[in-house]
Order: sequence, then C-alpha cells, then structure tokens
Amino acid sequence: MIKKIIIISFIVIAFIVILSAILLPGIVRRYSVKHGKEMVGRQIDLERLKVNYFTGTVRMINFKMFEANDEDIFISFDTLLVKLKPFRLFTDEFVMQHFYLSGLKTKVVQRDSTFNFDDLIAFHQIAEDSVTSVDTTLSEPFKYQLSNIEFKHARLEFENQNIGDTMILKDLSFFIPYIGWNQEEKSKAGIKFYFENEGYFESSVNINPNSGDFSANIIINKLDISPFYEYSQEYTNLGSLQGYLNTDLIISGNTDIPENAVVSGSVDLYDLKTTDERQKPFFAAAHIHSRLKNINYIGEYYAFDTLVLYDPYFYVEFYDTTINVIEATDYYAYFPIEEDSVETALTDTSGSVLYYGLDHLKIVNGLMDVVDNTTSETFEYNLSAIELIADSIYSSSDWVNLYSTMLLNNRGKLVAEVGFWPEDPMDLSLDYVITDFLLSDLNIYSRHYMGVPIIYGDMYYKSSTKILKKQLTSDNKLIIQNAEVGDKRGGLYNLPLKFALFLLKDRHGVIDLDIPVRGDLNDPRVSIGKIVWNTLKNLIIKVAAAPFDFLSRLISVDPKDIKAIEYGYMDTAFTPARQHQIDLLLELEQKKKDLEIELVYFNDLEKEKKQIVVDEAGKIFVEQSGKDYRNDEKEFIEFLKSKTGQDSIDILDASRKLIPEETVDSIAQMLAQTRRTSIEKYLQKAGDSTEIKIFIPDPRSPKNAGSEPHFEVKYAMKGVEGAEENE
Repeated sequence: MIKKIIIISFIVIAFIVILSAILLPGIVRRYSVKHGKEMVGRQIDLERLKVNYFTGTVRMINFKMFEANDEDIFISFDTLLVKLKPFRLFTDEFVMQHFYLSGLKTKVVQRDSTFNFDDLIAFHQIAEDSVTSVDTTLSEPFKYQLSNIEFKHARLEFENQNIGDTMILKDLSFFIPYIGWNQEEKSKAGIKFYFENEGYFESSVNINPNSGDFSANIIINKLDISPFYEYSQEYTNLGSLQGYLNTDLIISGNTDIPENAVVSGSVDLYDLKTTDERQKPFFAAAHIHSRLKNINYIGEYYAFDTLVLYDPYFYVEFYDTTINVIEATDYYAYFPIEEDSVETALTDTSGSVLYYGLDHLKIVNGLMDVVDNTTSETFEYNLSAIELIADSIYSSSDWVNLYSTMLLNNRGKLVAEVGFWPEDPMDLSLDYVITDFLLSDLNIYSRHYMGVPIIYGDMYYKSSTKILKKQLTSDNKLIIQNAEVGDKRGGLYNLPLKFALFLLKDRHGVIDLDIPVRGDLNDPRVSIGKIVWNTLKNLIIKVAAAPFDFLSRLISVDPKDIKAIEYGYMDTAFTPARQHQIDLLLELEQKKKDLEIELVYFNDLEKEKKQIVVDEAGKIFVEQSGKDYRNDEKEFIEFLKSKTGQDSIDILDASRKLIPEETVDSIAQMLAQTRRTSIEKYLQKAGDSTEIKIFIPDPRSPKNAGSEPHFEVKYAMKGVEGAEENE
C-alpha cells in the first residue's frame, strides 16, 4: 500500500513538473510582454518562446522592443536560438554551444549629443544602483566557452540627425567560431562578416588573462567609403567622396591601459575620387598604400614605414579671392595663422612632443591640372609623369630632402630637390632645373599683364633658392632661345618686354641672364610672388632704360663707348676716339639686326654762347697784345676796361659789348653744324648700308639745360616705337 502511494505521488509530481515545464515558457512569455517596462525599461513583444530541457536549447520567435513612444520599433529579430550546457555551471564554467540570431533589425538615432537608447541606460543604471551589494568574490576562477556564434541577415541603421545622414548596413552576417576565457590560459576570439555590396570585416583577438596583454588583428577588405562622406564634411568641404578601403592592422596593448595601445600594419585606398563643392575633380588616386610602424595616439607618436601614391591626380583652380584647395580643405579654419603656431603645434600643453616619422615617401606617375581664372583668359596648364621620392622624413631630423621630376605641358622637364627643416618647414631650400619649356605656354599671362603675345621660344631655367629665418635668397640662371613676341596691345603694365628681349639677345639670338632675388619675408606685406614679380619687372625696365649696358656685351666694349659721343664747348674736332665710337655703332648695327640707332644732339646753347663771346673778345685781345687771354687774365680784364670805359666790369658782360650778338649766333650755329657734318660724312664714307641717323631736338628740350655738347645714342627696335619701349 505504501509502495503504491509512493509511486502515485512520484507520478503526480512528475506530471506537475512536466506540465510546469511545458507551460512555463508560455507563462514567462506572457509575463514578459505584460511587464516589459518594469523588467527592461521598454515595452516588448514576443510571439513564441520554446525551451528544450533535454538539449538545453532556448528559442525565441519574432521579438520586438519598442521605442520610448511605445509605437516605433527600436530592435527586433526573427529567431534567437541559444544552446547551453547548464550542468557545467556547477563547475564554475559557462558553456554555450550555439548562439544563433536571425533577422536582427535595430535603428540608432543621434540628435545633438543624445541617443534614442539613453532612457534604457538610465533605467538599468538606476536598477544597478538599487541592488544591494553582494560579495562577488569567487572561490574558484570562473571560465566560459562560447562557440558557434552566428548572426544572419541583420540590418543595422544609424541616423545622425546632426548632419542629416543615415548609414545602413544591410544583410549583415558573420560567424564567430569560438570565444574562450580561462584565467589560467590565453583566450582567443574571432569575428568575420560581409558588407552589403562586397568585401568583408574580419578580426581576431588574443588576450593573456594574467598580464592583460592583448593583440588584435583587424582585416577590412573593400569597404566602400562613400557612406562616410557626410562625416567628412565636419573637417572638409568636399562635394563627393568615393573609394574602397583595405586594412590589415595589428593593435597591441594592455587591458589595464587600453588607451596606450599601439597600431601597426597596412592601410590601402583604391579608386579614391573626390570633388569640390563645385563638383569639379579635386583629388583622386588609383591606389594609396601606407604601412604603419607604430601609431600611439596618446603618446603623440606617429611612425610610418611607407606611403606611396600610385597615379594620383591633383586639380588646382585659382579664383579671384581664393583657391579650390583652401575651399575644399577649409584650411584657415583648422590652420589659423598665428604667432608661434609651429611651436604650439609640435608641443601640447602637457609638454609631450609630437613625433612623426616616415621612412619612405613616393609618388608614382602623378598628374596635376592647374587652372587660373584670375586673368582675362582662363589659363590651363598640365603637369604629368610626376615622380617624387623621399626617405627618412622625421620630425627630429636636422634636415629633410625630397626629389621630384615631372613633365610640363607634355614637353618641358622639371627636376627638383626640396629641403626643409621639420621643426619649422618655412626654413627651406629649393633647387630645380627646367628644360625644353615652351614660352608660348605663358601666352595668356604675357598678354594679360604686359599686352604682348609670345609667339614662340624655348627656356632653360635653373634656380637655387633658400629661405632661412624668413630671409629669401635666390640665384637664378635664365637662358631663352629663339624668343619672339608679337605687337603690344593693352596689358595691365606698360612694360617694354619686346624691346627688352630684343636687347638681351646675343649674336646667336640667345638670352643668358643671371637673376638674383632677395627679400625679407618678415614683412607681412611682402610675399615671394611679389618679390619675384618686382625683380622681373625691374629687370625689364632696366634693360629698356639702359640698353647700352646690355648691347656692349655683344661687341665686348665699355658701355660708355656706345652711350654718347661727347664734346666740350667750342670743341668740334672729330678725333680718332670719336671715330672709334662711330665704328662701334656701325659694328653693333651689323651684328644686331633690326636695331635702330639714332644720335640725338643735346647742348646748352646759352652756356656755349657765353664761351663764344669771351673767346671772340679774347681773339681781339690777342691781335692787339699778342697775348693769350686765358693765361693773362689781369691784362685781359684791363683790356676790357679800356675798351668799355668802365672801372669795374664783368668779363662776360664786357665781352658782349665788344662782340655783336649776330656774330655769336652765327658761330654757335657753325659749331653745331660742324659736329653734325663730320659725323654724317664719316657715316657716308662707311657705306650706304648704315641707317644710323642724327636727330636735333627742339632747343627748348629740358635735356639741353646744363648739358655740354654731345650726341646721345638712342636704341630702338625697328617697327617698334622707341618712346613707348624706352619708358
């Protein structure tokens, strides 16, 4: 009888337990739905909850958690399956054999600095604070094993209302084979999932539980960066951003101080394309490869092994008040010009010094288009086959050198070496050579600024420039061959470029100049461009204003010999020295085709007449006394007193009383005619080929005042007005 009661009791209890086990999931589901806000802080809904007590499997179907408004869905999933080994908990070990989540959907919204899950954080924070503190010390080390963690067809949506952008990861799936934690052994974890279009994310982590040291490997393959365009707007003003990112990074550190983690590995960008706000190309590259050696953000330590740009493209466009580079990068917003800005940038307030280093920098087959809209016509120029290489670029270096070559408009060649001091990059040196440069490429600038078109010509240019402590020193060699320019029409500046080029050419048509440039860049009103422009402008003016200095080199003579043929008052002798000067002009005329030479006669006639009057009175004194008035001045004065009947006289006034004015005028005219005639006869004797002319300007010309008799040599270019070219 007792045995029968025990059996029946056991059956009843078993029935109750089985019935409870069967009904429990439904009870739990209904209770959770009804009291969701009390339990988790939000209203929830769950269609089905299944538990397999024999396999330790829990399955949830069609779960939803709503937003705080109880209407919109915050997070949901189709199926959640968890398979456990509950009896292993008795050995202080949590074992999950399988975790499967399908159809996860969630939307995170940010507005200002708040998120749509802040109320959940606050709810659980209050719940934690209200729980009585318990002793969590474990008698034995706790371990866990998590296997076969799988996500299928997840959709993650992030809406940033601050910038009006929504980022969506669709059909996100990944699988983690194993995560284990044993406080006496190293633990490993891995994850891999695929992006919506193509590519994937993969990572693995190794942690030493005893020391806290960890190492993580992060691999990103073909990540589309275009969804990050809106975020780039915080730092740039780009019009668009496209490309694909690959990474293979190693992050090493310690869990106690994770902020000191060190990053190394490689980063690659493919098919990078950007535009500016005008939707014009800005920067592009087929491939950018970078290898990181040691990046420590907290320690401000940035060491790179390699940075290579393959087939980069740069587009630079100048406008009246700005440049597209400044617009796109918002340069002045992030790099304001301030005193001691370099020192401030290299040292932060904590005293730690920024270190950067790059072992190898390289640009392969670069291309640049330059467009200038500041002139009356749009100037376009192309730089191609750009190659740049540099090694050992370190912030601690005393000096860094970069070497570059490129083609200029598909013909000219540039070879350059740039050096700078990393502590202050404004201390720099620039040495470069330009060959086979077509002057006609600068035609638009020449017409705009000087009104003269460049028809053709080749240029060789060599420059050695240094800027140290904002003191500019530049030595330049300029060689121009076969330069021809058109007629002057307009232009912002009235510079005699055509005449200057004509004068600078040697007998072979080559212009060879050494051009030193100096300047003090400490003056904020002074810029390198202004210094160079003023140097060139002054050179053109100097050449046109003093052509004899440059023409003298053509026949290797003293510039004074071809500047003027000088006489003294009363002097008309056509001496061998003056004949030699005419010979030099004839030689110059033969060697410099299209050179126009004119001898312009200047003389202060009144001063010469004064000497004529005294000299004629002196001749009368000689006839009557037999003495030279220039050697016997006292007797000459007594002679004049006796002739004028005055006790006190002025030699000039007394002489005028003796010599008629008509006689003086006649002699003065004869002297001028003799000087002119002697030169004209010599020129005629030289042959009919000469076109050297003599010109007598108006006697009222200011240049006559105070001038001794002389023929000033004026040079001009045939077909060009001399007055315009010599101003």
